[in-house]
Amino acid sequence: MKYVLRFLVFVMLLILTNCSPITSKQAVKQESTQLKAEQIFEIVADNSLVMSAYDFSGTVYFDRNGQLAAVDNEKQRDVGKWDLTDENQLCLKFRLWYYSDIKCYTVYDNPQADRLTFFTTNGAAYYTAKQVGGDPESLASKLEKASPPRSVRRQIASQQSESPSPSSTSEPPRSRDVVINSSLENDSDLTAKRLAGNCPGCNMTGMDLREASLIKANLEGADLSGADLRYANLRRANLSGANLQNARLNHANLPGANLTGADLQGADLSGANLLLANLTDADVSGANFTNANLEKTIGLESTP
Repeated sequence: MKYVLRFLVFVMLLILTNCSPITSKQAVKQESTQLKAEQIFEIVADNSLVMSAYDFSGTVYFDRNGQLAAVDNEKQRDVGKWDLTDENQLCLKFRLWYYSDIKCYTVYDNPQADRLTFFTTNGAAYYTAKQVGGDPESLASKLEKASPPRSVRRQIASQQSESPSPSSTSEPPRSRDVVINSSLENDSDLTAKRLAGNCPGCNMTGMDLREASLIKANLEGADLSGADLRYANLRRANLSGANLQNARLNHANLPGANLTGADLQGADLSGANLLLANLTDADVSGANFTNANLEKTIGLESTP
């Protein structure tokens, strides 16, 4: 009997080993080659990829001007943008899927298997893909055909670098992560903003958290009544059960935020981005949602 058990354990280990996620290092050993940016462009531009991952299976069409359109196997559709970096990464940004986060991948080609493998920045395999020429799913019709605005950032930066340095009396640039725009701002305020990233159940009544970077912050059950969270970045933050009565959330960034059971009575959410936010069982009595992005919001049947 013990030999049978040993054999079964051996078989299970063998199965688990073969099914373990492949890494980019293993891909090289399997004669896969990392593609350069130019090679990736030649494969995807004006073509489609049939892509599969644990959380996605469908077709993505890549317009050569940097737009993409996709349909999954459940016929759900989305659009977005794609780009290539100087580190030979293919970056994808869907409008709705993945909370509109930018995801970048190195791409390996295995000619023998006739497939591409997308690896995350930590070297883990994510997508497998197969090229399909052209646009067989007619996804190009879903693209926004208006020409995107041209970037002038580099031109402006170049011109400014050539201009005389500003005088010492010039106002310093404002940080987008932690705002420092008042003589009343002190070290304790800055410390509070850093601690707010992981502070479930904390009492932060009336706290000034303007423009604070609170991405994926855990503020479950926190008391943020009357807090100033204007322009704060609360992407995918956990605010379940939080007290946000009369909080100022004007233009706050809240895509994917968990607001289940939160108290938002009298809160000002005008201009806020609530894409895919979950407001199930939240109390929104008297809340202001003027010009807020409520696309795909969960649990909010109608704005007050």
